[in-house]
Amino acid sequence: MAGGEPRSVGGYALPAGIRFIEFFGLPGIGKTTASRLLAERLRSAGSVVDEKRTTWEDKALVARQLNRLNLVLPRLRHGDFRSIASRIAKFVAEDGQEAPVDLLRWTWSLWSVAAYMADQRSKGDKVTVLDQGLLQGFWSVLLKSRHRGTSEHWLDIIAAIGLDDIVFVELRGGIDLARNRIRSRDDRASRLQRQTATGEGALWTKAERAYCTIAADLWRRQNAAHSMPMLAVVDMSASASPEEVADKTLQAVLLAYERRQRSIESGSH
Repeated sequence: MAGGEPRSVGGYALPAGIRFIEFFGLPGIGKTTASRLLAERLRSAGSVVDEKRTTWEDKALVARQLNRLNLVLPRLRHGDFRSIASRIAKFVAEDGQEAPVDLLRWTWSLWSVAAYMADQRSKGDKVTVLDQGLLQGFWSVLLKSRHRGTSEHWLDIIAAIGLDDIVFVELRGGIDLARNRIRSRDDRASRLQRQTATGEGALWTKAERAYCTIAADLWRRQNAAHSMPMLAVVDMSASASPEEVADKTLQAVLLAYERRQRSIESGSH
């Protein structure tokens, strides 16, 4: 199998070419739970796995920002990262945000994720499972976007960061399922939980529109001759247990890798 020696996972082979497994989907759909259970399965099969919440919400605000500074500042010494950082900032500024503070917030968030991934690529070959990352970062940009048009597509920026070793896992589910799940949680981590009752419906509509935009753009890029992302899709339902979702995710990740390899091999002939 291309991409290095396979790593056995529960009877499957996790290709060494996979360095990141990143979840995306509507708030409350189950990204954090699925990422945790998938990481546990990979570890139990002998893979070296780091399960990470790149928002670092488990840290206090000051500690969270210091952690991001420690990642971003050293990377800014490198010209390639400065180029990516500039492209991210330009995209967010051109697209516009409803609140000026969000221009800084989402730019800084995307810089942090990009720096984290660059840092991990420089350290060994362990697999990093992200409950949210680049896609969820651009989803945040699109959520409150003024849709002014940009000189560059967001997927081209991700391609510059690096697509070859990332599998994006779409947890596909509708608003009703996500809303019911998020309402049952006892935290206030999501902005949709903190929204007033009068504005909740409109924000959920925007959330779904941004999510559908991300998913549609990814599927269109599946047919591109270059920079084809590895995309795994897991259909979510109220009856599916978290363990079932994790098992389906692993199978979908392997299929996404195989699909991309077949595309590369057919293109070389």
